[in-house]
Amino acid sequence: MEKKEKNFSLKQSQTLQDKNDKNTDLSSNISILFEKHFAISNVQQDTQMYVLPEVGSMFTEPPWWLNKLQKIKRDLNEVKGRLNNFNLSKWQQHTNRMNEAGEIIPMVRENIQAELVTQAWCKFYEIASNFSLVPLNEIYQEVDGKNFKSVHLCEAPGAFVTALNHWLKTNASDVQWNWLATTLNPYCEGNSYDSMVADDRFIRHTLKHWCFGADNTGDIMNLKNLDTLMKKSESLDGKGRILLVTADGSIDCMNMPGEQETAVAQLHFCETVACLHLLQKGGNFLLKLFTLFEHQSVCLMYLLSCAFQQVSVTKPASSKGGNSEMYVVCMNFKGKDYIAPYLCTLKYYYDNVPPVNAMFNLRDIPDGFLRRIEQCCKFFKFHQCKIIEDNIRTFHKRDNFYKHLSTSFVKRMISIKYLEDYRLKKIDPVDKIVGREIIEKNNNQFMNKKLYIDSYNERCKSQDLEPQERLLQVWNNTKEIEWPSEKFYVWNLQALPEALEIQTGKLFNKICSSRFCDSKIVQILDKIDDVMQDMHITVCFPPAEITTEFISQIDPSYEILSFQFVQNYDSHRIIAEIYDRLKKLESEKTLVLIGYSLLTQLNIGLLYLLGNSFNKIIVEIHDNEGYRLKLENYRRNEKVLKYLDEILIASHNACKQNMAVWSIIPITILYEYTKFPMMMLLNHLMIKLYTRHVINIMLDKKL
Repeated sequence: MEKKEKNFSLKQSQTLQDKNDKNTDLSSNISILFEKHFAISNVQQDTQMYVLPEVGSMFTEPPWWLNKLQKIKRDLNEVKGRLNNFNLSKWQQHTNRMNEAGEIIPMVRENIQAELVTQAWCKFYEIASNFSLVPLNEIYQEVDGKNFKSVHLCEAPGAFVTALNHWLKTNASDVQWNWLATTLNPYCEGNSYDSMVADDRFIRHTLKHWCFGADNTGDIMNLKNLDTLMKKSESLDGKGRILLVTADGSIDCMNMPGEQETAVAQLHFCETVACLHLLQKGGNFLLKLFTLFEHQSVCLMYLLSCAFQQVSVTKPASSKGGNSEMYVVCMNFKGKDYIAPYLCTLKYYYDNVPPVNAMFNLRDIPDGFLRRIEQCCKFFKFHQCKIIEDNIRTFHKRDNFYKHLSTSFVKRMISIKYLEDYRLKKIDPVDKIVGREIIEKNNNQFMNKKLYIDSYNERCKSQDLEPQERLLQVWNNTKEIEWPSEKFYVWNLQALPEALEIQTGKLFNKICSSRFCDSKIVQILDKIDDVMQDMHITVCFPPAEITTEFISQIDPSYEILSFQFVQNYDSHRIIAEIYDRLKKLESEKTLVLIGYSLLTQLNIGLLYLLGNSFNKIIVEIHDNEGYRLKLENYRRNEKVLKYLDEILIASHNACKQNMAVWSIIPITILYEYTKFPMMMLLNHLMIKLYTRHVINIMLDKKL
């Protein structure tokens, strides 16, 4: 009996020890998740201070590379290359479930109820808490009180701003703060969804804080836009200096995953140069990078290590572990006096033209610095590869694994640790910038929906398909688009605005995005355009023969104004034709608009005005051409004619500057237009019919 009890006791002890070991391993793994930091330079600790070379030596040496870094790159790309056959949609679902930090965002939303809580929000809050990102020591030394300003580059949808506000309210409530942000303008219909974050739920309520530059596109890689941003930052309301700049920019690299770093190199260069022009002495800079294998990134890191007292690289726990994203935290800027001799040279290579040569000669960069970069690359490559390999290993076992994972408390432990370590707590609703409820009630159909669902290899193969096959693939994406339930709609009139708000911007002739169409459906137009460009053909829509037949049969008392729904978009011509026709139109006449696009703010705004010069607008649905807009019984409205005069003058002035009229009524008003949902439905219909028409012509078959 004693022997049995002794054996049982030993088994109990071993089981307890196993549990303790597992708990220790688990605790260790969780700690590692929150400790992905790597110090590149620290003036207080380093025996050697990094110094910039002479200005004249910059951009003089051809591109160079380091074999050790290229070896790490090849090893990483070999692991990433194993993903090329995975269906993107299924892979993303799998990695989302596997993400140990995946519960952080929902837990912050549920428990803290902050505004615009996204992955970017959680990453920023984590970095701000791990590092002294907000330079309180500098702020508290301000002679005119505890004030500072921040500037945020490539900021859409605005989560860094809302996270910073939350951090300040819970960690430095006595600080007075003002901010300015820039990003690719989500209201520029010439900006593509592939290039921008179209989510404007926060932007639309804070437009006075956003600067979209001289051409209104928000392109930070345009030097004139940087100049405009600098001027606006100087006139930013409030006291204090610009002591924080953030840059969260990226470029869609889905079709070149192995060369992400090179693809974004010029953007990161521009973000850094912009920061060096904006930031003031003692301030901090947060920059998103990816990998550090190429000369562009190595030189950029050396520039930052010379310009700031301390530079670290971090991968937040709330950032998905399988991607290459990491953040460079640059502390305590040495000031304009230090960097001033280099700014002219840096600006010279700024404006959208990547320099041919490397920024610095390799011999001008200390060996000790290069070793730190190599160690940093190895550190983050190890962690990224481990996550990818774990995800691949569990992909085909996901049903059993998810069942186990759902009962696991790992995700909950990580999210609780996040809340506790960073001392997250609610703030008073009056301290929020816009308000969680206001942001969440806005529609979110523009939150960067992409058409990528296939694997990388399948997408590559599709580019090699014959044009007709590519068009049939596009048609498959349009089949589910709904048709309007009725053939006939009457639109009531909207009250005229008290005044116009005419916005001009960069000239564009191709509509790449629209606030009045689902983003995935607009991208169908882009794919069709690519095919037709490859084949050097154009297609009229509505078809010319249908328009001609309609004109020959129509009531002679009707006036016809015919457009092309697609092809080159010309705001000046649209304004001139609407203006000219309305000036000459006789009372009681009906004006019929054929092929009039409802994709742009300008066109919607013009229709908004025109409605007040007619008794009613009738929308007729036709199977082969989409919709016609019948504006019945013209009645002269002097206010509308006065507005059209203003618009025409603005159009002439914009044309002289090679600009375009973008809008005449604020987007915030158009969002409230009662016909907003109907206009979206009509645009979807037109794109579906246009796609069918192109395929019928190209394949000589009826769909």
